[in-house]
Amino acid sequence: MSEPTSPREPRPLIPGQVASWLGLVAFFAAGALVVGYATYASRPATTTDADRRVTQKALRAKSESEGQALLTGAARHADGTFRVPIETAMAVLVADPKVLASFKPAPAPVAAAFVAADEATLKRGAAVYARTCIVCHQPTGKGLPPVFPSIAGTPIVTGNPESPIKFILQGLMGPITVDGITFNSMMPPVAGVTDEDIADVLTYVRQSFGNKANAVTAAQVKAVRTATAARTTPWNTAELGLK
Repeated sequence: MSEPTSPREPRPLIPGQVASWLGLVAFFAAGALVVGYATYASRPATTTDADRRVTQKALRAKSESEGQALLTGAARHADGTFRVPIETAMAVLVADPKVLASFKPAPAPVAAAFVAADEATLKRGAAVYARTCIVCHQPTGKGLPPVFPSIAGTPIVTGNPESPIKFILQGLMGPITVDGITFNSMMPPVAGVTDEDIADVLTYVRQSFGNKANAVTAAQVKAVRTATAARTTPWNTAELGLK
């Protein structure tokens, strides 16, 4: 008869099996951490109290640059990210009526009030006009189209006085368009006139023939004469910004 067999005792785990099991546990634990972090990182960003305080400070900023500094400075974190998107914050900043009002451009400067020249200046100017200008531009200031243009109601003479000072000193070469008429003639420089003569005649022209522009001073003429002393050729319309 065979001898009865005793129950098999469990064999002890060898170190290699323990290491394999521990490796599996570590693998699954690491996977769980990765999934959890990815879920956390992809969650929608929420607006915190700190974010709201930054935006409120930006709304109270006195200027756009100050608000921009708050949004790009105080809202910046060590990792370089922004909790309040800059586009959203700037949209809120500009939408605020009080802040927006502070960004509006300043009103255009008010033109100097018209001041009529004294009678003595106008008389001197009329005398210079009769001596040097009347043949071409006529007693009425209407000129002789299509050769000599009108100086009545013409921005060329009522605008910046620097241009007429220049073409009195050095002459003017066309073409130039006045009242819809193109003139190709040349105005020669006016010889033998002083700074005072030019100031007086321009003041007379700018305040006669329906024109209403302020007087020209001898100091203005002197400044232009000095600045253009080296010029020996007539000006053209492009150089003077004329049409």
